[in-house]
Amino acid sequence: MSQPSTAPLVVSVAMHTDVGKQREQNQDAIGHLIPEDPLVLGHLGQLFVLADADGSLARSDLASQFAVSTILSGYYEQEQGAPPERLARAIAEANNVIYAESQESGAAMAATVVSAVIRGHDLILGTVGDCPVYLIRDGAPRRLTPELPARELLSDGVLGEEGEPALVLGVSRSAQVDIITGRVRAGDTVVLCSDGLARYVTPEEMAQTVGELPVQQAAETLVALANERDGADDISVIVLCLSEDVDLARLPRIPDPLESWGVPRRPERARPAGAATPAAPGGGESGAQAVADLLGGVYRLLRGNTVLTGVSMAVALVLFVLLMLAISSLGGDEDAAPKATPIPPAALTQTVTVAQQMTAQAVAQATSDAALAATSAEAARLTLTPPTPVPTSGPQMETGLWFKVLPGNPIPAFDAPSQRAERLTDLEPGSNYRVSSVNREADAGPWYQVVDNLGEEVRWASGPSLHARIVVVDEAGDPLPDEVQPLDVPPPGAASAPTRTPTVTATPRPTQSGTPGTPAAPPLTPTSTTRPSISYGVEAWDVGTMVVLRADLDLCRIPDVTACDAGSASEGEIGAIVQGPVPGGEHWWWEVEFQDGRAGWVAQVLLGIP
Repeated sequence: MSQPSTAPLVVSVAMHTDVGKQREQNQDAIGHLIPEDPLVLGHLGQLFVLADADGSLARSDLASQFAVSTILSGYYEQEQGAPPERLARAIAEANNVIYAESQESGAAMAATVVSAVIRGHDLILGTVGDCPVYLIRDGAPRRLTPELPARELLSDGVLGEEGEPALVLGVSRSAQVDIITGRVRAGDTVVLCSDGLARYVTPEEMAQTVGELPVQQAAETLVALANERDGADDISVIVLCLSEDVDLARLPRIPDPLESWGVPRRPERARPAGAATPAAPGGGESGAQAVADLLGGVYRLLRGNTVLTGVSMAVALVLFVLLMLAISSLGGDEDAAPKATPIPPAALTQTVTVAQQMTAQAVAQATSDAALAATSAEAARLTLTPPTPVPTSGPQMETGLWFKVLPGNPIPAFDAPSQRAERLTDLEPGSNYRVSSVNREADAGPWYQVVDNLGEEVRWASGPSLHARIVVVDEAGDPLPDEVQPLDVPPPGAASAPTRTPTVTATPRPTQSGTPGTPAAPPLTPTSTTRPSISYGVEAWDVGTMVVLRADLDLCRIPDVTACDAGSASEGEIGAIVQGPVPGGEHWWWEVEFQDGRAGWVAQVLLGIP
């Protein structure tokens, strides 16, 4: 079976950026650097960088330019370190430069960044933020960088509590740098892009485009496709098509040094009769090989005859001594051509042993270097990016779950995931709430954003405050079985071990369709608000899903048709799902955010997939 080629990969590069259809200035920046020194290129590879500025900040175009220039120079200027470690430090230095410039000028600026190093068959990625990287192999795309919730990257939400690393460059003294490494091969394509492209072009469309068109035309076609579908943001892409270096692959195998010197690695098998004797490098038969062939022939001839064997060994010894004396007598002629010196069998064995030891040492050194590089990269990752804190206590719930507050005191609620935020209406015992968002990084977390069963108020409650105070329920308001209740971690210092949230015995009662456990209400007055059952199913959209408006409409502050005064939107506009679904009135509601920052609740019947 053929072995995979080890020849370096040829990288065909195409880069393209565009201001889009709705911006006046392109705030993105792209760049790449290929070292001219072959030794530097072989050791550190070639580097590609794409920076996507935060368009809501006036000077973010400088942030993206600083990011690209600092990373390109900082990666190669370091005196030591493996490529993953160098890339992490270069990105951290870019964050320092942008943050210092922002502090000095008094003008906020920020940018996300993604960078790629290709060295031989190694791919090293360094990223801060949500710019995606796709590997297209055998026509199938795969995202290599982590996905981040859309809301986390807004200008007013890039930071957690004081001291936590930011998800963009330039807004804090530290940034969350992710380093990703892997192997690539001939035929692969790597696509780095800004969210201005990824928002409107699917990975499958990227794979089809780069598979059918030349690399530069593919990059321009992807940008044009994003512009056709809205072009509301700057659009940037770097396409890297990897192929085998045909010329290097055709070169003959590098000869073994021992073979070049005429020293076999192991005794050769007997040649068939009439086979030619190998020639020495200089063109004539070497003395060592001639002696070896002579002795081998005598041995085969006399094998089995003890007397003749003894006589032959004596004759061979005499001939060997005479040959050595003849060769040594020629040593005084300084002008004579160099002569091959026979090597005793013991010396041959020693030479082969030394060569094997050197090979083993080289393999061990290469393995040690690879392990050191991996260790250095991980150390840099841990130094620059503190691990995400593990939730301390409370029920470990996910988005979309309904829960009931058990009897006891009301549970404090806030307008943000922080104990220092403004207090809102408490969570009342006996009431049902739906988890619409989860924040596991804020202090005293996890924090849950919840909405009541009428969709009238959204607020945050901390996980520790919910410990042993809630039970997860189904759509009818009945508790779910114990085995599916979420793990409930006690607060620090509590004697109890983590348990499942307690169950309660459900009391049969009339319910309203579509709202978990809504109790039967007294007769309604003409001014009361009732919510009939929703006549259509809910879509399984995730946060970040792109949706298009089916008609001109007014955005609502809350999921209610009587509160639609948050601005207007036009048919055909595309936005991203921020949270939802929430039942309200006769509809399922989704909060949608648009490129220019407008946001509001929209009924599902007025939304579609672009």
